[in-house]
Amino acid sequence: MIVLGKIINLQGKKGELRFRPYEGTEALLAPGKEIYLKKEKNLIPYRLESFKKKGREYIIKLAGIDSAEEILFCLGQEVLFPEENLPRLAEGEFYEFELIGAIVRTRDQTEVGQVAGFFEASGKTLMVVERERKEILIPFEAAICLSIDVTNKLIIIDPPEGLLDLNEI
Repeated sequence: MIVLGKIINLQGKKGELRFRPYEGTEALLAPGKEIYLKKEKNLIPYRLESFKKKGREYIIKLAGIDSAEEILFCLGQEVLFPEENLPRLAEGEFYEFELIGAIVRTRDQTEVGQVAGFFEASGKTLMVVERERKEILIPFEAAICLSIDVTNKLIIIDPPEGLLDLNEI
């Protein structure tokens, strides 16, 4: 199972929920698709009845979620999706979530940190790299990311001078 995002709140009184997807995962969801929520150690399947964008979030309705008790159970839950149901990608392509946890090193093998996520800003994808309890934002583009090894979870970068210090937050 892969984590697509998190249910962050309820929306209105019709059993709808506010869902915040992790970057790049929303393309996997559509009405009729089956997703899972975890209850204790069990995975519970739900059919997605509706899925509407609202800002950075989506308003979703899950079949069978109607009572206040069921809605409260959903709050804070991660939304899971079977990895075997992912669309196959062409050779050399990958899903961003596959790089979460990858080690990022410079060309000279200096370790920069570990990939914590991705997000879009001004039409560009930024890679969030955690280093010593701080985050560094690195443009996720071919000119900087020289090598991406999904299998071994390793990314080799050649950042412009000062980028690693400039983008540290």
